[in-house]
Amino acid sequence: MNLHRFTASASTLALALTGVLGTAGVAVAQSGPSDPDAVVEVEEIVVFGLGESRQQASITAAAISVEAPGTSPLKAIERLPGVSFQSADAFGAYEWSARIVLRSFNQNQLGFTLDGVPLGDMSYGNHNGLHVSRAIISENVGRVDVAQGSGALGTASSSNLGGTVQFISRRPAASFGLDVAGTFGTESTLRGYARLDTGAFGPAGTALSLSVVDSGMDKWKGVGEQQQSQINFSFVQPVGRGEITGFLNRSERRENDYQDMSLEQIARLGRDFDNISGNYALAVRIADIGNNRGDTGAPISNAAAGTVYPAPIATVDDAYFDASGLRDDTLGALTFS
Repeated sequence: MNLHRFTASASTLALALTGVLGTAGVAVAQSGPSDPDAVVEVEEIVVFGLGESRQQASITAAAISVEAPGTSPLKAIERLPGVSFQSADAFGAYEWSARIVLRSFNQNQLGFTLDGVPLGDMSYGNHNGLHVSRAIISENVGRVDVAQGSGALGTASSSNLGGTVQFISRRPAASFGLDVAGTFGTESTLRGYARLDTGAFGPAGTALSLSVVDSGMDKWKGVGEQQQSQINFSFVQPVGRGEITGFLNRSERRENDYQDMSLEQIARLGRDFDNISGNYALAVRIADIGNNRGDTGAPISNAAAGTVYPAPIATVDDAYFDASGLRDDTLGALTFS
């Protein structure tokens, strides 16, 4: 780094820097009535926002690892300024209830990518890509970059007006290694994760990585369970002065839904009220009453059921018998840089 000395007023210090920025001792001449020849030694230069024309904050793999294994990367970034995240489950992985807001922009107005590949807007059943919890195993996320404000025009997303969230996966390690993580807890929670890195091998320095995870837990209220199995494969192949990188990720997800609850429902039914999956007779009775009252638009099915819902249920939509999501997804990418 080349540093140029110059003369400045007592209230101003400026530096002309060329070359590579870093940490260095800097000699700066300072003029003033007390000592015009005084020299101030600056031992360190700290540069903020290098190469960025917008405000951006990042969460590293070390910060993500503080969360319990299996926690959604979206939940990990909620500690950043301006980010709000909520979900019905402790891991933030239940997609139907997961909501992320960035400076008052909801997830439908944010752009999400994984290694430059467009993801969905994190809404359930969206049309424009995968949820990150199915696109990659959480332990394989190496960094998350959050641009607060309009995202870069180069971001591969159709919904980045309110900002972008870019997930960068962990590269295959240059040396051989094995990572193992396990989680267990209440509600029959059990999760296992393993990652194998081959390290660089061969004349070109090829590196491979293979990860697997299997998790399952009961819902913390109501009847049902959340299950997911994932496999992630990635590789790096140096080619001359460039490299080819790629990944192939597979997810199989089976989850029973939680019942949506308004503030009025929580006050009337209680916080622990949920879908009545464990009581089919009650579900049929509520449906019959709804038919008798004309609430469903269906003809009367059992007049003997009457027209009064069993307390504290007040409408046919207070609960469903069951609802679930069944998803099998495969995502891959190949990049040459």
